[in-house]
Amino acid sequence: MGVRTWRCQICGDGYIGEGKPTHCPFCGALAKYIVEAEKYKEPVVKGLTEVSAKNVADAIKLEVGNSQFYFCAAKVAKDIELQARFKALGKVEAEHATLLAKIIKAQPPTIDRNAGTCKPGDEALVKESHDRESNAIKHYTEFLAQATEQRVKQVFTAIVEVEGTHLQLADSKTF
Repeated sequence: MGVRTWRCQICGDGYIGEGKPTHCPFCGALAKYIVEAEKYKEPVVKGLTEVSAKNVADAIKLEVGNSQFYFCAAKVAKDIELQARFKALGKVEAEHATLLAKIIKAQPPTIDRNAGTCKPGDEALVKESHDRESNAIKHYTEFLAQATEQRVKQVFTAIVEVEGTHLQLADSKTF
């Protein structure tokens, strides 16, 4: 088959590999959003409604907060697998904030990896992860229902799916 270049229709980032990944390695979008690079078309967002602009701005804040939480959790978790998981989730949430900023034509937010707060204790971290992902899914489902723009709908649909996989990760760790 050989090495090929793929692009994510959600975040736009490229991936080089022998096959299409199951998820975007940058934003976590499902494989259905990943296309061969030559088939990729830059998404265009025209005329956001006030509601969508506000919802996207609110989503950016939520993603920044979640990203900072995960970077904090990665530092204080005792379990090595949790450290790696939280660091990866921090990167994905930061990518979500950046791609959402593109929609409202804002500067990508700065993610301070030392600004997040979290309670020590692996069980408490997993519970907070679950709560944060559930909260994100709730809000993004509401934002999706209020969106009228195709691109905004596509991005919130993809992010809800990604946050669902994050929720499964949170629920898979038992103590």
